Amino acid sequence: MQAKPRLAAAMLLALSSISLTSCASGGDIFYFLRPPQITWNDTKWCVPLELKLVLNQIARKYGPVQIHSTFRWPIENARKGGKPHSYHLSCRAVDFSVKGDSGQVLQYIRSHPSVGGYSRYPQGFYHIDNGPRRTW
Repeated sequence: MQAKPRLAAAMLLALSSISLTSCASGGDIFYFLRPPQITWNDTKWCVPLELKLVLNQIARKYGPVQIHSTFRWPIENARKGGKPHSYHLSCRAVDFSVKGDSGQVLQYIRSHPSVGGYSRYPQGFYHIDNGPRRTW
């Protein structure tokens, strides 16, 4: 049930990012028209639509996105140091990297209504999932 309000909120956020202030600051207000450049190095088919939309928006806004991890089997999750109840186990989480300004990317992720859990790891990649709002 929560997916529909989150998806609607994500779409509204995407539309609201088109503003005249972007035009005045010289920003590319048509970034949403650029095709997203996403390289999937892991399972794509099971990632929830709302997270795919977030990744598309990030790729359009900050540059190419590389997906490192989506679904994990329990043994793989343990080997990678994942939590026992990780959202990766149900394909509701994505670890990715993007070369955009890390502060801006993290702020965008933090403010996005479709993102529940989020983090930026010291290795330079990000985690997003559609669970409850939290960070670590």
